[in-house]
Amino acid sequence: MGLREKLQSTGLFLLWSVLCGVIVAAFFVSAFFADFGPIQVGDPGTVILFMPLFAAFILGLLLVDFELVHTVLAALLATGVAIGLVLGFMFGPAIVGVEVGPPPYQGAFSAILLFPLILLGTVVGRAIGERILPPQAILDRQKALMAETREWHEQLARVERPVPPGQDRKP
Repeated sequence: MGLREKLQSTGLFLLWSVLCGVIVAAFFVSAFFADFGPIQVGDPGTVILFMPLFAAFILGLLLVDFELVHTVLAALLATGVAIGLVLGFMFGPAIVGVEVGPPPYQGAFSAILLFPLILLGTVVGRAIGERILPPQAILDRQKALMAETREWHEQLARVERPVPPGQDRKP
């Protein structure tokens, strides 16, 4: 793998992980702070539990060509981005000096809630992705194994030709 492919692979890895974190944070903020969010959701509990799993599942599908360790690192990166954005939204008014009251601490437990959901979704998505969309290396290995097996069967067919009835096999 050349330098260009490694850079492209690393760039896609970072892009997908950061985008997953942004998506999770957007829905998390919209669920907790419905008055300020562009998306109005009916039940915030469903969004808080379902969206991290769904976004991380898609991330796991995208990371099927990477090692499992990289999948866990992607989950950590996505969680860090999501927590950073949620905390930035929560403490943004205090930082710029326009706060009206104490900051809402409703989203403070986002780290405790988001990491297990994102990790679970990412690993499950990668596991299902390996079954549905196997990496190219696995497909190449399967093709090579099929060709080798076919060659062995052809050699066995040449060696073990059927002997007509009533004749003995010659050594």
